Formats: sequence, C-alpha cells, structure tokens
Amino acid sequence: MELLDFTIRVGCAVAFGFLIGLERQLTGHASGIRINVLICMGACLFTLFSQLMGVYDTTRIAAQVVTGIGFLCSGIIFKEGLNVKGLNTAATMWCTAAIGVITSSGMIFFATTAVAILIGSNLAFRFLAGKIQPLANFGDEENTYMLSVTCREDDEFNIRSAIIDSLSKARLQLTNLESADEIGNKVEIEATVIINGRRRDQHIEKIISQVALEKGVTKAGWELV
Repeated sequence: MELLDFTIRVGCAVAFGFLIGLERQLTGHASGIRINVLICMGACLFTLFSQLMGVYDTTRIAAQVVTGIGFLCSGIIFKEGLNVKGLNTAATMWCTAAIGVITSSGMIFFATTAVAILIGSNLAFRFLAGKIQPLANFGDEENTYMLSVTCREDDEFNIRSAIIDSLSKARLQLTNLESADEIGNKVEIEATVIINGRRRDQHIEKIISQVALEKGVTKAGWELV
C-alpha cells in the first residue's frame, strides 16, 4: 500500500468521524467530535494494519473492532430510575466504527453514503420519535397529576369538555373529574390523571396551556401529586 493511499483513507476516516461527531455535538450529546473522530480513525487504522503487514484477513480484524467498540459503548449506557440513557450514543459510536472499517477498504463512496444515512437518520428519526406517543405505558412507576382550572360558572361545561378532549388526544387516562363552586360566580374544575411509566410533565404542561386559552378560564395549573 502506498503512503498516499494510506493517508487518503485515514484522512477520510477523520473527516467522516468529524461530520458524525459534529451532528452529535450540535444536538447536545456527550460523544462529540473528538470521540467520533478517534473511533472512526482507530477502526480504520486497525484494519489497515493487517493490510500493511500483508495479511488481508480484514474480516477477522473487523470482528475484533466490533468487540472492542461494544466494550467501549457499554461504559456510556446507564440506568437512571426507569429510564436507560446512552443507547443512541452507543449505537452511533458503533456505526462510526463500522464506517471506519469500510473506509479502510478504500470504498470511500460507500463510506460517504453510510455517513449521510447515519447523520440523516439521527436527525430525522429524533424529530419523528418526539412526535410519536406510546399507545400504552408498561413501567412500574405510577405518576399522578392534578390539573386545576378555574372558570366562570357559565363556561363550566365547555371547559370540562375541553379537558376531556385534550387528555383523550394525548392518550392520557382521566381517572377523576370534579367541580367545586367558588366565590364570585366561578367554578374550580379538578382533573386527576394517572400515568404509568415515565413522567409526562411536558405533555401535561401543553394540555393545561391549551385549556387556559379557552373562553372563561381565569386560572389554570397542574401539580404532581
């Protein structure tokens, strides 16, 4: 292998790692530019080493790279309560190593295509995953939210309907809905929502913000019981 060919392949691996790491860093993940550059370049160098030594058993070297990256990725996956964090970062690092191996073979066009697909997938599917709500939660943790809305007595029926409709659209289970008269021709409506699994504070906040815009509402809020 010529030095120029070696330099081009390693240089491409560095560039690919930079692009992947840049996406990670811009989206606020811990594994940024440096770690992805090192992973991609390291995977490329390990595979190139066998070619430099005249042993073209790249599949065996690639298998060892997979094992090593798996060990490295296991160190960034941790559990926080019922949530597991670091899986996406670990999977991205795993793909980065694979791209480094492909780059070492000299198939730069294929490696470039893989980089584009990886970055595009991380960007597109992150947005899509945020829009998809689970049909059901199967976690052991149970969170109880109390939504409180104060409105004019004449608008009580409309506000109760708005609360029920908003919770239904968000696929949240309403367990109790009651009203209590207040001074000044006003009514306080309290809705109890029980959610199994992770907390859904942002969804509850969005619902209460929407209800607060309804006609006749003078006060709206929520709390985690």
